[in-house]
Amino acid sequence: MPLAVRSRPLRWGLRLLMTVLTLALSYAAVADVAYSRVPSVAEPCRDCRSPARVNGYELYYREVGTDTTRPPVVLVHGGPGHSSLSFKQSFDFLAESRRVVYYDQRGSGNSEAKANPGDYTVEQLVDELEALRRDVIRADRIVVVGHSFGGALAQRYALAHSEHVAQLVLIGSIRINNGMTSRLFWTWFGPALWSTALGFPAADPAVADSESSLGAQDTDVTSRLFDRNRAHQVLDGAGRVRFTTWRELSLSVVGGDHRPELAALQVPTLFIYGAADSPYTGKPVADEVCGVVPRCTATGFPKSGHWPFLEEPARFRQILNAFLTP
Repeated sequence: MPLAVRSRPLRWGLRLLMTVLTLALSYAAVADVAYSRVPSVAEPCRDCRSPARVNGYELYYREVGTDTTRPPVVLVHGGPGHSSLSFKQSFDFLAESRRVVYYDQRGSGNSEAKANPGDYTVEQLVDELEALRRDVIRADRIVVVGHSFGGALAQRYALAHSEHVAQLVLIGSIRINNGMTSRLFWTWFGPALWSTALGFPAADPAVADSESSLGAQDTDVTSRLFDRNRAHQVLDGAGRVRFTTWRELSLSVVGGDHRPELAALQVPTLFIYGAADSPYTGKPVADEVCGVVPRCTATGFPKSGHWPFLEEPARFRQILNAFLTP
């Protein structure tokens, strides 16, 4: 067979490869423009009767309970960029025996937002939580409860301030870095992967926020419920999601998995997961975290997805009370 004939398939293969690479890079560039074009905008704290003023931000803040003999429970919401309204009143039952604090992180939910995207990093949220503990809650030790992205924030807070963490509760938590190790990769290709799963955001920040907010009609969200027929009951009224906060904080968690530090963490830890949750926040993550953190117990909820505190509230109260009771 002549050499020219034999080399023809090779040339076709190279051309196909170059075409695929060109299309992939072009799509990544388009997605990057679509995700970066949504501007961060300043907004005042909304529905804030008594906001907490922390590190230059007014935060939506709600506290129930008055007993100061036990460490307060501080609820760290997910998203990122979501709201403490996602907890609804699921933890108010603890107010009989201790203080319970709900708050929206900076640029999230109803809290104040500023137009500087550089204000939204997970490290700044760790500092914010510590300032909230020290200056607003005024408790030496707290019980930190983190849901979803809030679980990664809670883990980072526990590593930075273990002396102030009495107990740690992770609910449907992502990994401490969300399994994202390469900053270069996620900076260049993160928007392309997100747009493939979530679509392109609207350029108008208000519309982008509305599209990002959890809703019972969102199939990606309802797929993480055990019983999809309860979607409206569980998800409606869960608060808004701020798109630009989500974008910046999602990239800020990229990095190492902190296994050596977690392996040295001596804080009693409970990881609650739903059987119907995704593998990125469900049993695989619970097994991984509790395989590293020495004093960690994983507890599965057979009739829950991503929101066990709303899907199986009676069992959730029982398990949490048992863990918190000395």
